[in-house]
Formats: sequence, C-alpha cells, structure tokens
Amino acid sequence: MKIYIKSSLQHGKGVFARTNISAGESILTFSGPLQKRAEIREEDYHLQVGVDLYLGASGEADDYVNHSCDPNTGFRDGLVLVARRDIGADEEITWDYSTAIDEDDFPGFACCCGAATCRGVVRSFRHLEPETRERLSDWLLPYLREKYFP
Repeated sequence: MKIYIKSSLQHGKGVFARTNISAGESILTFSGPLQKRAEIREEDYHLQVGVDLYLGASGEADDYVNHSCDPNTGFRDGLVLVARRDIGADEEITWDYSTAIDEDDFPGFACCCGAATCRGVVRSFRHLEPETRERLSDWLLPYLREKYFP
C-alpha cells in the first residue's frame, strides 16, 4: 500500500506516503455509508458528495486525510484522491476540504494548515473568492464541478 496512518502535527492523525507518489497517481478512494444531512452528527466524520448526500466514516485511511489550502492531492474520477504533484515518502497527504463542501449555512472553521497560501478559514466552495474557485476547479468533487463549471 502507498500510504499509512500516523500522528499528524496538524490534527491528530493523518495519512502519509509510504513511498514516493508521482503526479497523477491515484492514492485512495473515499468510501463509507451514504447519509442525508439530517442523519449526520457534526462531530462525526463525513464528506459531502451531493446537495443533500454525504459519506459517513469508512473506518479506513480516507477518514484521516487532512486539509491544506495548498494540497498535494485532489479529486478525479469521482471519489478518487489523485496526486496533484509528486509527493515524497513520509510526506503528509492533504486535500482542500473546500473542494467538497457546498452548504450555504456552513459556518466554516479556522484553518491551521501552515501553507504559505493559507486562507485562514475553511469554508464552503460557494463562499470562496472567484479566483480561488477557478484555481480549484480541476480538483472538485463531481457534483460541484457540474454545478459551478457545467
């Protein structure tokens, strides 16, 4: 397997590259039980995959991939996390959480990713600056790509 889970300085546990991963390489596929928004608890892991559709926790590595405003991965082919650039062995795997969230009432949360380009807050895709949305457009979950870039 290309990845492993260990403690992360950013947020408890994280996912790390076991070996070098090349740009464009598939790393993992997100999975979990499908749920409606009314069924999820905010404190539980979940990933928005549709207007009112979420994946709950899978119990696998996908539950531990942390956010970065300058991530080394993004979504392709649905729920597949793909390397945006070459990733070195033992480097933490990250993706931009705003490429999945599109709730109008999502309050956002403070970001502590440490990237030079950190936005300071993780928020819904719809509330990002137009330039940021455009920059992230190739790495969105399909439902957001269809909505914002038909």
